[in-house]
Amino acid sequence: FLMLKYSYAFVVLPGGWGTMDEMFETLTLVQTGMIHHFPVILMGKEYYQPLMDYLEIMLREGTISKEDLNYVTLTDDTNETIYILEKYITEHYKIRRRKGFWILGERKRKQYTS
Repeated sequence: FLMLKYSYAFVVLPGGWGTMDEMFETLTLVQTGMIHHFPVILMGKEYYQPLMDYLEIMLREGTISKEDLNYVTLTDDTNETIYILEKYITEHYKIRRRKGFWILGERKRKQYTS
């Protein structure tokens, strides 16, 4: 849960039990309304396609809704992933300019924080 607490989204790479546990725990929290508008991006079409097929079976059986599937994106495209993350952050968070905060004497540059 700690990983989720400090996250804006999950990008899920091919993995095992722990990966699946974190992913489904997150999707359960989205489904039950404990967290809102939290994208889960599965990177690896070949690896995750069988899981997506199974999610379609769950949809047909009525154990998940069509809306639940809106939070899962399957892709191999890093540009698509970046687009989804940027879109999500700009739609759900306010980005404001950070005032000077120079610890190590860095040159002044634009810094943003949410």
